[in-house]
Amino acid sequence: MYQNGRLNKSDYTYNYISTNVMSNFHKTFGDFDLNLLVGTTTESTERHNQTHWGYDFITAGTISFNNISKENQFFKDATSKKRLVGVYGEFRASYKNIAYLTVTGRNDWSSTLPIDNRSYFYPSVSGSFVFTELFSKNDILTFGKVRASWAQVGKDANAYATLTYLETPITYGSFTGVGNQYVLGNAYLKPEIQTAWEVGTELRFLGGRLGLDYTYYHSQTKNQIASPRLSNANGSIMSSINSGSVINNGMEIAITGKPIVTKDFEWNITLNTSYNRGKLGDFLDGVSMFYPTDAQFGTVKAASVPNGGKFLALVGSRFAYETTGEDNQEIIGGRYQVDATTGLYKIHSSTSEVVGNREPKFIGGLNNTFHIKDLTLSFLLDFRIGGDVYNGTEYYMVSNGLSKRTLENGREYVTVTGVDSKTGADINQTYYADQSYDINGVTYSGKAMIKKYWDNYCSNSYNFITSVNWLKLRSLSVSYDFTKLIKRQNVIKRLSVTATGTNLFTWTNYKGMDPEVSTAGGTGGSGATGIDYCSVPSTSSFSFGVNLTF
Repeated sequence: MYQNGRLNKSDYTYNYISTNVMSNFHKTFGDFDLNLLVGTTTESTERHNQTHWGYDFITAGTISFNNISKENQFFKDATSKKRLVGVYGEFRASYKNIAYLTVTGRNDWSSTLPIDNRSYFYPSVSGSFVFTELFSKNDILTFGKVRASWAQVGKDANAYATLTYLETPITYGSFTGVGNQYVLGNAYLKPEIQTAWEVGTELRFLGGRLGLDYTYYHSQTKNQIASPRLSNANGSIMSSINSGSVINNGMEIAITGKPIVTKDFEWNITLNTSYNRGKLGDFLDGVSMFYPTDAQFGTVKAASVPNGGKFLALVGSRFAYETTGEDNQEIIGGRYQVDATTGLYKIHSSTSEVVGNREPKFIGGLNNTFHIKDLTLSFLLDFRIGGDVYNGTEYYMVSNGLSKRTLENGREYVTVTGVDSKTGADINQTYYADQSYDINGVTYSGKAMIKKYWDNYCSNSYNFITSVNWLKLRSLSVSYDFTKLIKRQNVIKRLSVTATGTNLFTWTNYKGMDPEVSTAGGTGGSGATGIDYCSVPSTSSFSFGVNLTF
């Protein structure tokens, strides 16, 4: 269609106008300090996109729309407008340097929500108490504070999410066809509200040489706005809905220290660790699996399990295990069933079973900085414990006979062991490349059975899933200050040089290219975290800089 050339020109305009008017009031009463802030804000966003394209140049080598016949020229125009108006207030109070209280409130009106639901209010309250102000100064517990907060945050929808639009009419002969676009609007959308609370403490010991910061948090999203893939029975592929709730619980710990401090040498160290447990709360009735994106690679999909299930789940297919009892209950982890109709392992009937959880058990970083006179050396180590990664790259290579796995036994034979899926009898069948085999009345060569064995191997998602741990040398930096060496002149006030490297080394049990993967781009998107499908690994980078001050 485009053998004779194609030309495309787009004009994209983005306008964002905002106003913010506020007033501050401050008053002190003895040991109390009071502040009040009130204000209003408006945001107006407009996007305009015009695309002119055509194909089939009349004269080769002349790149111009004038060189394309009118019937092969096309024009598209898209405009998106959104407006938000809000009012807000904040009250702050403190007593000496001991107690602090902050209360906020905001109400927004959004043009992207239905008229009855376009107004939404979200408040917050936070407080802290520095209890060491009540004690006499000492060198053991230098500073101590406890804090707590509760807050809500409101969110509107994308522009025109409440409306359903028609596709461009299609003419076929004497007939003209019309239809809705694949995303169904929702005239009953409600604003999304996230409610969160957290408690924590901050402690410093030994004159600040040792510090601890701890936070525990909980958040829950109500009426989350999403456009998931649901049943096509409603005439659309996706629909803007208030899907339900997302619940997160977790904690963060930061430990800081200065193990060594002398005149010419200082060592600073910071350890940050955190974990999060996310789950999908109440969801739409009748929906057993929620697919937040189109991330589907190999035999797995990125999914969330409603009603308390994993938020970063992997669903896929697996081999069927042997069964026991009158109800044929599977013995998970037992021997595989062998299907007599194929001579290979039987695939479990469910292709949407949870086979993994991409959420790590915990993550963290360790940063060290050394000052040796005018020399500074620092490095950052990142680590992750747990969290499943699907090696879709290996799946692709196995399915195409390019993986080292497929060289097993020199490709001369493969062995299938397990139990007969019908009789339960033991099976130990070896297929040799130079022989033939009768499978359910059909004769196959040994080479064909070896090929089918690896195709069957690819059907088991577990064969490509690893619970991943890693340790990365995220950055290494060395700098030297030469200022003392040039102090006899008055032109250059300061001179320093720095060399930095990032993503230098990775130690991991993952056999793919890079455990820190997200198959992004196209249909992957952010929902593809933990899926490695022909992904590009993180690149190492090096930089050198000179800092001059005159």
